[in-house]
Amino acid sequence: MNNLVKQSLRILLGRASVSSIGLLFTVYFAYELPKNLFALIALYSTAASFTQVMIDLGLSAKMVREAPALIKDESRFSEVVRNVIMPSVMLRFFAAGITCIVMVIFLQLMEGLLSAEFPQLNVEFIILLAPISMMFENGNTSLASVFQVQRRFGTDSILTSGANLLEMIFATILYINFGMDQYFTGVLAAQASLFFIRSYLIRDVLRHFALKDLSLKQVKYILKEYWPYYLRRFFRFGLLQGEQLLVVILLPLAQLADFNLAKRLSKYLKFYSDAFSNPLTIKLARTKDLMMRKKHVRTFLFFTVPLPIALSLLSPWIMQLAGGDKYADSWPILAVLYLSYVFYGYSNLQMSVVTIFGKATEVLYRDAIGSIVGFTATLILILLFGQYGLAWGQLIAYFTLFIAGYHISKKYLDAEVESGSQKNESAEAIVPPDPE
Repeated sequence: MNNLVKQSLRILLGRASVSSIGLLFTVYFAYELPKNLFALIALYSTAASFTQVMIDLGLSAKMVREAPALIKDESRFSEVVRNVIMPSVMLRFFAAGITCIVMVIFLQLMEGLLSAEFPQLNVEFIILLAPISMMFENGNTSLASVFQVQRRFGTDSILTSGANLLEMIFATILYINFGMDQYFTGVLAAQASLFFIRSYLIRDVLRHFALKDLSLKQVKYILKEYWPYYLRRFFRFGLLQGEQLLVVILLPLAQLADFNLAKRLSKYLKFYSDAFSNPLTIKLARTKDLMMRKKHVRTFLFFTVPLPIALSLLSPWIMQLAGGDKYADSWPILAVLYLSYVFYGYSNLQMSVVTIFGKATEVLYRDAIGSIVGFTATLILILLFGQYGLAWGQLIAYFTLFIAGYHISKKYLDAEVESGSQKNESAEAIVPPDPE
């Protein structure tokens, strides 16, 4: 079996169990809840993901870039914690606290509208609980970087997957026994448990934290230095989440529920494509052999392009099975979302080329163009086509990422062909034909 396929299958198998359980919970709540409550769960998940992007501040990149090489030297362990890990974690904690306060204030202002939309819920209780739960989620995201720096990838993966599973179990049990008001209590219990477990497992790092060592001058320098990394992350992930939050203003919750179910069903294709693209980048970087690169690319395209097309054709039956009659008519949304992952796969291929030959600023340029075009197109299409505009907006965003990545790659290939560089002549094989 091809080595690329072997590595990708290992990644897929590692995610399959939790993803399958998550899919079952999604289907259960799609059948069980009215559309407005199903949309409420989606709103919480989107808001939590958006705040995680907002509090990053580029500091996850700082830890990954600076800490791993230094932390190997035990004599410098305390220094690394004070100068790299502690500032990165504490600044994100501080940002998470501010975000929690802002969220509470915003939800308090929206309490009247929320009470009118969800008369069956104790809105006053939920708007206090949800921001606290998000704060713990943000804290877990901040602590996860410490595990990555220490190369405890397995532990971090188990904790993250376990937390997702625990969240689904707690939330479902409390919902069944006490109603929707306690759904978010289950989410909070799972995230708080994970936070304290993570803190205990890295107690040897946390005991070196000393806020007195964190100066305002140091904070300003760190934030300025890693601002480009924050922008890249915001353009890549933040606009997507922010776009979905703005949709609430433009669409009824029932339509948002239709899109949310389709989005949850289609997102597994993203994990599938990433499972092939991440090993692909490493494979392409490690070999200069033209034929081997062609083989890796053919394998990648063989596994990532036909599947979205096939699932798109099956989308009427998939939507019916996953959501029942109340979601069956929304299958075109799912079909378009599935098709968008054809371009997502190609954009991942282009991203591999840019990662190997390009610069960090060009990656930012690519992500910024794709996000801004996708964001703008989505808002316009929502006004024209309602919930279907969301799906077409995603397709346009991924197509734009592909086009931008193609032209960045082509620039390097043309320059290297002119110089006669053998290294970059071999890279030509991994760029798909010029899209018309």
